Amino acid sequence: MNRNKTYTIPTLMPFSITPQTPETLAANFAAKVFFNHFSAIKHYIASFDDRYELRQMAYYNRLASRGNQIDVAEIKKLLWNAWSTEQALRIGSLIDNADYYRYALHWSFPQAYYSVFLVLKAFQKTQGCTSNNHDGTINQFNQSVISGHYPQAINFYARGEWKETVFCNMTGFLSIEEEFNGAGKIQNIQDAKNQLAMFLKSTREQNAKAKRDRIKRNDSRFHSKKGKTLANFSKAHWNIIYENMPCTSIMNLLYRLRIKANYHDVETFVNADVDFKQFHEHLVFIVDYLNFIHEAYIAKVMGNTMYEDILNNFPINISNGPKQRFEKHICQ
Repeated sequence: MNRNKTYTIPTLMPFSITPQTPETLAANFAAKVFFNHFSAIKHYIASFDDRYELRQMAYYNRLASRGNQIDVAEIKKLLWNAWSTEQALRIGSLIDNADYYRYALHWSFPQAYYSVFLVLKAFQKTQGCTSNNHDGTINQFNQSVISGHYPQAINFYARGEWKETVFCNMTGFLSIEEEFNGAGKIQNIQDAKNQLAMFLKSTREQNAKAKRDRIKRNDSRFHSKKGKTLANFSKAHWNIIYENMPCTSIMNLLYRLRIKANYHDVETFVNADVDFKQFHEHLVFIVDYLNFIHEAYIAKVMGNTMYEDILNNFPINISNGPKQRFEKHICQ
């Protein structure tokens, strides 16, 4: 990648806020920030000119053929499920209707996550990984990110203890600018990095709170002398929570789409003042790129012939997704 190249991000649609109640304004602000976070992921990935050059990666070149050790039927089932889900997401790109994009959020949130998750799981199956739950699959992905198994475009992650978030593998980025406005327009790659860092930080904090809620009742370290669960946590308590907590990666960010797929959260976004079509386009771009990586890894391990057989026997036309990725970037 040419680090001296000036990367210009397309101008985003301006936001216009209609005076509303404090509660509605707060929800609108939160929705804009969330949408901007995913816009940032898209723009950050797109800033890497070499994002499709997997043959330049040591990890890709080390992937060995395991065709005779792979459960082809299982891989086929996972890939077909993922491609069906991606196709359902992509259908929205054919409909030029603003209201459609708005109300399709009920489905596009989980569709984006599950398509990526299933292709990732298929690749991990080719490597002998047996995890069948989301946490295990994502944690394995995170370990691979730390080990440098992914292109620079997605090998960023956050680590660190309470209020000491460290951002890793984001070239030239150390911390979030103090005055940065998460609801503002993304105008350059530095804005995208700030947004991405905010997303990593808030997701890591959210994961820590979820871990706290799971363990605090049964862990005496979080109890008062009278045996009651502490209402307030000190830095020492939070550091116990963060101890052994995995890093936070792009898969953790996508997992939030699955969480927000519940009716109440989606309703918050449906009523926000944002560009829903553009958000849908960004989701499709992110899904397309992440699926490309894991499909390329699978094809490398299975062999192009075996992989292409799974691809060509898929029952519907997927020329705009998996087939295009294979023909343009994988089998070359």
